[in-house]
Amino acid sequence: MEVMLLLDALEDILDKAPNLPLSSKSVVNKEELHEIIKEIRIKLPDEIKQAQWIKEERQKILIEAKKEAESLRKECEEKMNKIKEERQRILAEAEKEAEIVKKEADKKVQELVDESDIIKKANEQAKELIIAAQIDAKKIRLGSKAYADELLAELENHTTKLIETIKSNRDELKNYKS
Repeated sequence: MEVMLLLDALEDILDKAPNLPLSSKSVVNKEELHEIIKEIRIKLPDEIKQAQWIKEERQKILIEAKKEAESLRKECEEKMNKIKEERQRILAEAEKEAEIVKKEADKKVQELVDESDIIKKANEQAKELIIAAQIDAKKIRLGSKAYADELLAELENHTTKLIETIKSNRDELKNYKS
């Protein structure tokens, strides 16, 4: 700030001024002091305007940061809700598919049981179908859980980046000279 430099110049003049003998009074150049005081009077309103502008800009940045944080929070919340809905949909589909596979297996078992000459073979095939259906159902459930976990991990990563951005913005704001 130029005003501070001018005040430093005044102080230098006073510090370097020779003292009168047997006195604490000093001899200074009146014209030089008047010139510096005149410059201070000229510069001071500009410095005040600049300080006011800095204050207003700081306030704008704070308001914008709050808006951005709220927007990011809402966006994360919406994504999280979508992921939850997607997870529930996938689990419901997996359960439906598992039920269909089980019904088909039960139907095949019943068909095989109904054939009297191959009851033993039917029982073996039925067990295999049930086991295969159970394995398929388990794979479907595990796959849907893995997919949901992947979506949640992606959201967590996105949220972490957003938090880091917010922290960075806050640090930048704290370091902003006002």
